[in-house]
Amino acid sequence: MTALRTVLIKRLGRTVLQTKGQFAAIVAVVALGLSVYISMTTAYFNLSRSKELFYRENNFADYYFHVVRAPQQVTRRIEAIPGVIKATGRIQQDVPLLKEGDERATARLVAYPPPLASEVNRIHLLSGRMFDENPQNGIEALADPQYAAANRLAPNDTVTIVAEGRRVPLTIVGTATGPEFVYPLKDAASLMPEPKTFGIFMLPLDQAQQILNQPGQVNQIVVDLAPGVDEDDIAARIEALLEPYGNLASYPRREQLSDAVLQGELDGLKTTARTLPAIFLGIAAAIQFVMLGRMIKAQRLSIGVMKALGYASREIMLYYTGYALAVAVTGAVLGTALGLAFASVFSDLYAQFFNLPRAIGGVNGQAILYGFILSLSVGAVAGLSASRGVVKIDPAEAMRPEPPRGGGRVFLERWTGVWRRLDPAWKMSLRTVLRNRVRSAVTLMGVIFAVGLLVIAFFTRDAVDFMLNEHYFREQRYDYLVRFTSPVKQSELRNISRLDGVVKVEPVFEVPVRIHFAGRSEEDLLLGLPRDLTLKELVGENGERLEVPEEGVLLSRRAAEKLGVEPGDRVVVETLLARGPSRRTAVKVVGRNTQLIGSASCVSLAQANRMLREQGLVSGALLKVDSGMSGTVERELNRMTGVSSVLSRQKELAGFNQNLDSLIYSVGIMVAFAAVLGFAIVYNSAAISFAERRRELAALRVLGFSMGEVSSLLLKENVLQTAAGILLGLPFGRLMAEAYMKAAATTDLYTLPVVVYPVTYVLSALGGVTFVMVAHRFAVRGIRRLDLVEALKTKD
Repeated sequence: MTALRTVLIKRLGRTVLQTKGQFAAIVAVVALGLSVYISMTTAYFNLSRSKELFYRENNFADYYFHVVRAPQQVTRRIEAIPGVIKATGRIQQDVPLLKEGDERATARLVAYPPPLASEVNRIHLLSGRMFDENPQNGIEALADPQYAAANRLAPNDTVTIVAEGRRVPLTIVGTATGPEFVYPLKDAASLMPEPKTFGIFMLPLDQAQQILNQPGQVNQIVVDLAPGVDEDDIAARIEALLEPYGNLASYPRREQLSDAVLQGELDGLKTTARTLPAIFLGIAAAIQFVMLGRMIKAQRLSIGVMKALGYASREIMLYYTGYALAVAVTGAVLGTALGLAFASVFSDLYAQFFNLPRAIGGVNGQAILYGFILSLSVGAVAGLSASRGVVKIDPAEAMRPEPPRGGGRVFLERWTGVWRRLDPAWKMSLRTVLRNRVRSAVTLMGVIFAVGLLVIAFFTRDAVDFMLNEHYFREQRYDYLVRFTSPVKQSELRNISRLDGVVKVEPVFEVPVRIHFAGRSEEDLLLGLPRDLTLKELVGENGERLEVPEEGVLLSRRAAEKLGVEPGDRVVVETLLARGPSRRTAVKVVGRNTQLIGSASCVSLAQANRMLREQGLVSGALLKVDSGMSGTVERELNRMTGVSSVLSRQKELAGFNQNLDSLIYSVGIMVAFAAVLGFAIVYNSAAISFAERRRELAALRVLGFSMGEVSSLLLKENVLQTAAGILLGLPFGRLMAEAYMKAAATTDLYTLPVVVYPVTYVLSALGGVTFVMVAHRFAVRGIRRLDLVEALKTKD
């Protein structure tokens, strides 16, 4: 018995060598599938583990509450509420930051009460030293690492902020981060961090109270809750307690900007880790099923001889299953190596984007183990399913040639008008394709998925390009957005309109609000805009242009979906400005504002003022300037003490484009995966067809057919299958894109649209044609080496 098994193992080795091209192609598909699984799963595991460790070690808050001003001792009353473990009161405020050359940035001051070790949202020191609570010379602060790196700040450097109309120097003593600053976005309208113009500075609470003229006061309370408590109930009780102090906003951890972005990335990784490997391994199993089925049929006589010599059907089935398992093991080894390499690349990318001091890298042994189990399971199922036919082979019957299958007419032959016009080569190819339905179906399915992956790869570029064009060129037509330190009268805009180079100025009033509807509420930003608005365009659900309503509100898409509001409903808008009392106004919803980046509801400027019982107030301005005067205008704006920030649309766009390297990498990887998948499918189909028809092709060569004519027969078969696969793969790719958008690529911060440019379909189709031609050339090389005499002597 041992000798028999040894013979089978040697025979298996010879079979692998004889079919090394097909073996390698299937291994490549398995390896890519497992590399995606291992790399994405490892990246997900490492990023998630790093996040959880960092959050736990630094006591990340479960809930945030923003108020106008509250006494610092209010935290004790909050901690008395059952379910609250710890409440930390602090100050968080954005102030102008003056840079060299009259440039201006935004500094977010976050002040911490001592001792830090016992508070919520603790600081993690990265370099330098902790700030001194009672410094001898000035005010000490820690900067976030991205701002420090982008602006080349070193310990003992000084930055100047404007607080309460006064210039205040801050001495940088080091860099630090915290669980809420893992991805430091300025606001929900930002797609990526802008470290050149936005920085986070951490300093002692009493120092912040002094420079911001808020002695003994706080404007933010962060809360740590006990596990398993009713968050909504506790939040409602805390909001009621804070109501006298102007409760501006409250939200759980999952709605905090940094955590929302990080969780969105984790969700995307999980979706990819589940979807792509299933596609590759499923197709690999289908290829092996067809290939082993063809191999068993071709080796019918050999199987009969082995049975006659005493081999059991079970042993012969294991021999053919061993081929599939050899593919699985080889693919698993290569896939693990590739997966670990990809995981390292992903870790480097995440380290660039996220301020997670804990190491993001690492090897996930569980992912590798599951990868091997998955690969071996797929191989075993494919091998056992394909080799079931061995049981039916009788040794005596196998010694005789297998009766030829009945030809029969294919359905196209019924269309006599069309059939007569086809030349013999096309007729032969059509009959072969239509009679080998299983093999044709596998090839068709593989090409559909490969072309679909190409569409997905190029679609990502299309979607981002469309989103940026819509946001920066259609929705935003201004050159600068100027924000003031506090609301001013609209007449104050004349000072800006008189600047050389300013072509047009339009007012804007940004009011933080809480929108109430049917017992639910949602925080949002309300934009008060002029009725004759030209420097900004509002867009509806179907892409149509919306006008600023004289009465009523254009509710943001995010708020409308979360509250379940439809046009015609009435909502209550509660203003949450830090200055002045809160006001409530019932307003009719007249439509939805569906901007792709950020979230904002819109009303007329006059209505925004009426909501606040004011008249003629604005908080900022939209500017259109002469292109040659941009630098001059920006310098003049930065010199104005009443201006808190100057946002350049062109600089924002340029900053975003500089961070598109990860998108280019992902597109390139996806294209490579699609090419390998398509090549493997077409190559195996052509190789199987060639192996099955060696005698037929040799006969054609003897009859005088040239190498090109014989090769074209196989090419026509591939073209028939791949052409159908390409035509079906293009719409299938769009469906895959829509499914991906719903699963992982749309967040509260942005909406990635399902947009596929015509050039993407063209490139995907050309990609399909390319891997068909390359695979065909590799597959038909055997025609030149075909021994005509030997092939014609072969009998089935």
